[in-house]
Amino acid sequence: MMQSRQIKTIELRPLKDSDKDFEEIERKLRRLWKKEIYLPLIKELGEKSSVLKNSRYDLLNAIKSGRIEYYRGEFSGRFNATISRELKALGATWDRTFQTFHLTQELLPLEIRNAISASVSHFRAKIAGIDRRLAQILPEEIADKFQIESHLDQTLWKVEKDLNGSLRNITVAPTLERASRKRLAVEWATNMRLWIKSWTTKAITRLRKDIQASVFAGNRNEAAIKIIKDSYGQSINKAKFLARQETRLLLTKYKQTRYENAGVDEYKWGCANRPHQPSNSAPFLKGEVRRDHAVLEGKIFRWDNPPITDHETGARNNPGQDFNCRCFAIPVVRFKGK
Repeated sequence: MMQSRQIKTIELRPLKDSDKDFEEIERKLRRLWKKEIYLPLIKELGEKSSVLKNSRYDLLNAIKSGRIEYYRGEFSGRFNATISRELKALGATWDRTFQTFHLTQELLPLEIRNAISASVSHFRAKIAGIDRRLAQILPEEIADKFQIESHLDQTLWKVEKDLNGSLRNITVAPTLERASRKRLAVEWATNMRLWIKSWTTKAITRLRKDIQASVFAGNRNEAAIKIIKDSYGQSINKAKFLARQETRLLLTKYKQTRYENAGVDEYKWGCANRPHQPSNSAPFLKGEVRRDHAVLEGKIFRWDNPPITDHETGARNNPGQDFNCRCFAIPVVRFKGK
């Protein structure tokens, strides 16, 4: 009577995503939005591009540019040490409660009064110019300038090479032709351009609305710069999110397809080397592994039957597919031993 052979399990080396897969994409997105939206707006305000890096100005230049505003005896805005010293030298007193310097208009030097008067009319003209420039920006043209297919093609080639290396002693993985990699890269880039067009449209609409509302409320140059800088900061965060989330989704799906084609249908769930959220009821801290993901670590699943990764929604995902998921799959091969 023949004895049944024991089923053996082998875990393959996991193919973890690298920051290099995302960084170039993120840099290109940030440069694109900075060049096409934010630098022209800062130039329209008559500022140097370094304003996005918190440049410093003396009192007179700050008033002319609108960084320091004067209204009914009060100087408000962003004060550095140099400006504060100049105001105190003029006899201005600091109001700790409202964070302003007080000095009546008749005590102001003529050049300061002239600068205040000129800055009001100049600011109105600059805001009109900004609105015209925003109206002229075409989100579709910005999206079309995003060219990254070659970078993604190289990333897929690297993943393909690593995958074949991990399968070398187990099975012969079907190769992916360069034309197929190129097609995947183009499809991904097309989807990214749609995201870029959508976000750019929303950013422009929000900028026009916020700047006009700020002007209507009586705010000046400093407020307009803050709105632009805040929007620029949002673009940086969006670039980081899109570069990682969309690329990770593609690479996860690509790895799954390649493994399944090679007959590797299962994987063990692996979590990033980070603290785990202790329970679903505990506050989720940035950098933690979500509880719904942490409980999956070490368990085996099939690619075609992923586990629940969000018990509130019932969503099912393989590692790397959920929102901002840094988990990874450890491919599992089963065969009958001797």
